[in-house]
Amino acid sequence: MTMKHLLIAGGGTGGHIAPAIAVGERASDQLRVFYACTPRPVDEMMYSGVSSPVHVMNPPRVDKGMRLLLPFTAAREFFNARALLKSIKADVVLGTGGYSSFFAIVAARSLGIPAAIFDSNASPGKSNRIASRFCKVAFTGFPGGEGGLKCPAILSGTPVSKTMKKTTVSTARKSLGVPEDKPVLLFLGGSQGAKAINDLALKIKGDVSILLQCGTRDYQRVLQRSSDLNNISVKPFIHDLSLWYSAADLVVARAGGQTIAELSAFGLPAVFVPYPFAAEDHQTANATAVVKAGGALLRSQKETEPAEFGRMLLGLTGNREKLATMAEAMKSIFPSDPAGSIISNLMELL
Repeated sequence: MTMKHLLIAGGGTGGHIAPAIAVGERASDQLRVFYACTPRPVDEMMYSGVSSPVHVMNPPRVDKGMRLLLPFTAAREFFNARALLKSIKADVVLGTGGYSSFFAIVAARSLGIPAAIFDSNASPGKSNRIASRFCKVAFTGFPGGEGGLKCPAILSGTPVSKTMKKTTVSTARKSLGVPEDKPVLLFLGGSQGAKAINDLALKIKGDVSILLQCGTRDYQRVLQRSSDLNNISVKPFIHDLSLWYSAADLVVARAGGQTIAELSAFGLPAVFVPYPFAAEDHQTANATAVVKAGGALLRSQKETEPAEFGRMLLGLTGNREKLATMAEAMKSIFPSDPAGSIISNLMELL
């Protein structure tokens, strides 16, 4: 029997790309998978390891100006997306967010190809809300994430790559060269990095080990600032954070939907410092949902004073009972098999 063809379109940020890859990995034994992304460096970096074909689209970004050219670039990309769908003989399309996702879904509708959208956030983005008008179904990461979507919605949870595997704390810390007898704090700024998160990590005082993924743009500055600190390990970006997650006691992070899904998979308590300029403040909505469930604490970036923040983190790492309670709450946030749920529903569309 000939395999049906699935195009997964998502790019621009790690939060759009990671679920695309996670679904594609799981779908590859039932469907022939193709990806569509943007020309941004994060797309090139994250899609570099996939075995399925990856096609680069160059959709216009309404929020970045060039409005006089928008009708022309939008029309160009629409017809490019149609040509791509025809060339790969797509039978179904899944969009995971971003403008490449939007144009692939609209093109699918024009060709009579069933399409679906996935949104990992507690409050769906504008692009996904518009794209949902052209979809048969939407998949959501959080309860209540269907708000503003214009098609039937299914709570799937956010898929995490099957390559991410939890190991014992001892194994992870030995592999990373981290002391086994000290608390470990993990700082994450998302796929792009975050200067505010990096600066908080650099100012922590106390008998703890720090793991910091700082982003490529801030790597040299952070490396120089941390050169005289012997308790911190700095990396610009890590494709698979399994060892770092397994070694950590507590995570300080932005509140993107994909980051939260990975923390849930590893049962890691967190302190979220949402990116204050995220579209429609969706990161605060994400963080609030997890705080209500008991898995995390929330701190505003503008109200985060490094010394006080550091004392709060050290106090948390010393409260093992509190961390254990938060970890159990974090584990329970999402349904058990998000990728499986999405794939089974895509098969029904076929």
